[in-house]
Amino acid sequence: MKHLSLTAAALAIACAGTASAKEANASDSLVQNYMRSSLYTILLNSDTQNAFYEEETKKGEVADGGIMAMAKSLAKTDEKKAANDDHTGSIFALPAMLFPTIEIPNQFNDHNLATRVVNFDSIRGLITPEEKAQFAVKKKGGFGTFAKSMAGMSTATDNANNEFDEYAPAVINRFFTSNNIAPRILAKWYDYNPESEQRWGIVTITDRGIYNFTPDDVEKAATDFKLKKKIDDTAFNMISNTYVMAVNLRFRSYQAIVAEASAMAQSVGSQFGGLGSLAASAASAGASAAAGDGYTVQAVSSLYRLKWNNDINDRFGEEIFAKNASLEDLIASGICELEFIGTEKSSSNIRQSLFSDKPISSLVKRATARAIDQAIIKLQNNHEEFRTVLPIIGGDGNGIIYAALGTKEGLNEKDEYEILEAREDNDGKRSYKAVGTVKAVKGKIWNNAYGAEEEVAENEKATDEEKAALNYGYTEFKGKKGDYTGYYLRLKKKK
Repeated sequence: MKHLSLTAAALAIACAGTASAKEANASDSLVQNYMRSSLYTILLNSDTQNAFYEEETKKGEVADGGIMAMAKSLAKTDEKKAANDDHTGSIFALPAMLFPTIEIPNQFNDHNLATRVVNFDSIRGLITPEEKAQFAVKKKGGFGTFAKSMAGMSTATDNANNEFDEYAPAVINRFFTSNNIAPRILAKWYDYNPESEQRWGIVTITDRGIYNFTPDDVEKAATDFKLKKKIDDTAFNMISNTYVMAVNLRFRSYQAIVAEASAMAQSVGSQFGGLGSLAASAASAGASAAAGDGYTVQAVSSLYRLKWNNDINDRFGEEIFAKNASLEDLIASGICELEFIGTEKSSSNIRQSLFSDKPISSLVKRATARAIDQAIIKLQNNHEEFRTVLPIIGGDGNGIIYAALGTKEGLNEKDEYEILEAREDNDGKRSYKAVGTVKAVKGKIWNNAYGAEEEVAENEKATDEEKAALNYGYTEFKGKKGDYTGYYLRLKKKK
């Protein structure tokens, strides 16, 4: 099959990319050197939705008088809190303000474009009934599915969220098409610069994946077909693993969520086992808030993937790259599209310890980052193509191996990971073969969750083991004996 020749491009652009790759080889650690998927995250922000939750609190649906009252009560316990409460506006607007400052998780390449926050309300006003129906996500029916989704997240306020959820697919599609997001994502891969004599480059591709190849390899590939195909396939596979995650953050009081769960559980009876468990905790909601579990950032996340196959690759190479065409030409060609993968829900509680002097904005940022991490975890668990392949960075040969992932990736000792051996066919194309499974060793899991170091420091009862887990740098796994140098890990089953 014919691919856009990255090796030929490298030689034509005066080895600009190979120089960058050489620098990367000199500075990157083993942990960094693997072929990541690429991710662009956007926030679907609705002022209407935020205002609803703020009004929900003001109406007294939250025990203890609301989120801000709880925060102020905690602040009175320590003058430092009052001094550091750095947010004076609506606390419900904080996730949208903080979202652009949250870094893309290390397991992905940062492929963000300039626009990070999307005004849902303004686009919603443009959506026609036909457009809404066209992009509606078909939901699986059945009482069991509904009960499971409710128990796994929260009961959500129907009036506030139903319309948002119904219009979200059409709003996202309208944003993608009106802003030419798919072509711009591809243009970022090829360093598009309209002011340059050569508009398209390969520095980004080189930096992200061709660190396995030296400048000599690139030159040699001009006459070595197998090596040339190996380099080209590396670039091809990276582009085909480019994703966009659209997130809606719902900043709500924990007590309101529990109250909803309690009401629904009582109305439908014992059929809702999960909701019944949540309802049983309603009596302790006030005490939980006093201890710092006052409110929650919920994330509803939709995942999309850049369509990339042999035909698209060939057309881009022949019609755009080879002709040094413009971005407008790429847009007009219609070859760039994003395809829907799935939607998941997740959440993270905001904890403000009585011993913390952190301002409210820092606590909200922590919870927002963790809610996004949880969204990625759920999407990976339910959509295998989104799972990342991570390098094994060491081991003792007796069944213990190490990999740089931990609590940020949702890891626990019950999760099962498969050991992958990288293989190449006669044409140099890479594939992976599972050769075994491992599980994390209890007590040896790296605590790399966002803000974990600060959270442990706030906890006066933190154990030595909890403190040590912050500095592991990797998690220890146990499996069958063997030398797994150069092998990889990938999630097989989430528990």
